[in-house]
Amino acid sequence: MSLLPDLKANEDETSYYADKTWVQCESPRCLKWRLVPKGDEARAELDHGKPWYCHMNPDPLFSHCSIPQGPFPNNSQFKEHGLKVVCSLLPVGSLVLVKACKWPWWPAILSPDPNMEEYVRLGSEGYVEHYHVEFLGRPHTRYWAAAKHVELYHTSFAKPKYRNLQGAMRKSYEVAMEEVAKVMEMGCEERLQFSHFQPQELMSQAQRLMHAIERMLKECSNQQDNQGKVETFVF
Repeated sequence: MSLLPDLKANEDETSYYADKTWVQCESPRCLKWRLVPKGDEARAELDHGKPWYCHMNPDPLFSHCSIPQGPFPNNSQFKEHGLKVVCSLLPVGSLVLVKACKWPWWPAILSPDPNMEEYVRLGSEGYVEHYHVEFLGRPHTRYWAAAKHVELYHTSFAKPKYRNLQGAMRKSYEVAMEEVAKVMEMGCEERLQFSHFQPQELMSQAQRLMHAIERMLKECSNQQDNQGKVETFVF
């Protein structure tokens, strides 16, 4: 049963959502969304860059991580009521679950966009709006996902929901879960090494190094050839 008021009338919704912001709890075991008054002390803490947790919510009905999240507005409600969302910044290399369009929730790694070398996009007010993710599976693919559709991977991820997957998607999901088992105990830096899409600068450095090695080997080969010619001439 929802703990929020039954908001059936448009004027009731407008009044309820007025001057409030959706804030995400930064506890890795929670990450639930809470509706916080903009002028509240908890909001002031957030503006100063400090972590925000459920216990800081002035609303006692939603002031503990064990309390279920209230109804989250859809995109049309966000636009209609001018709602804002504040996402906690997840570290690059995090193992996450991502909801992309009509696809099911899928395991992924937060990784830098290989072209931009960034993994997060901030809005005009400095809040997280999008994460760049690399989906696990076969093949690996990448995507800029809305922050509200990204959450830390949890072991309670419901596998039975994916029994109806068929063909290539089912095989990709099976590979993704095998990769999850490999990277789950890794640190963020290790997971980034596991990623298939590497930033262009890293690739460029690797290419320059390979070219340098090839030149050195060629120069050594030429020196040996020249030395052999000189020795033949002397004898």
